[in-house]
Amino acid sequence: MKDKDCAIERPKRLLEMPDASPSMFINDISHLFSHMMRRENERCGISESYRKVLMFLSHDDGVSQLTLVQKTRLTAPTISVALAKMESEGLVERRCDDEDMRRMKVYITEKGRAVDDSMLARCREVEQIMQAGLTEQELEGLTAALRKILENMIESEENK
Repeated sequence: MKDKDCAIERPKRLLEMPDASPSMFINDISHLFSHMMRRENERCGISESYRKVLMFLSHDDGVSQLTLVQKTRLTAPTISVALAKMESEGLVERRCDDEDMRRMKVYITEKGRAVDDSMLARCREVEQIMQAGLTEQELEGLTAALRKILENMIESEENK
């Protein structure tokens, strides 16, 4: 209960601020979305490190442990421990690289894909909560505005 109270305290205050900027809303929505997803995944026994590894492997299977460290932004020891546990639970498997037998690659298993699918379903449920009460036209306008904001930020970073 305390975790939930901490997660919604700041966003509730933001709703009361008449001069709140879009970036403040984006930040708080992102944090609250992450909190809700983390809570739901942990309720189902999926740690944050498992989530990051499975999400990455579901889109880019058969990578090195070092690649997982770089792409998930988890530390090498965290990845090492998580992979050992995930392998014993049948979520991933490590196999020798066909081109270089000295290297190991990590692959998601069917069981791991099923867990990833269940995380994706929970994500869609949270998105439904987020979008409740919005018309299709409002969602399209919101998406267009957010896309433009993201494009502006990417362009600014590329020009640095």
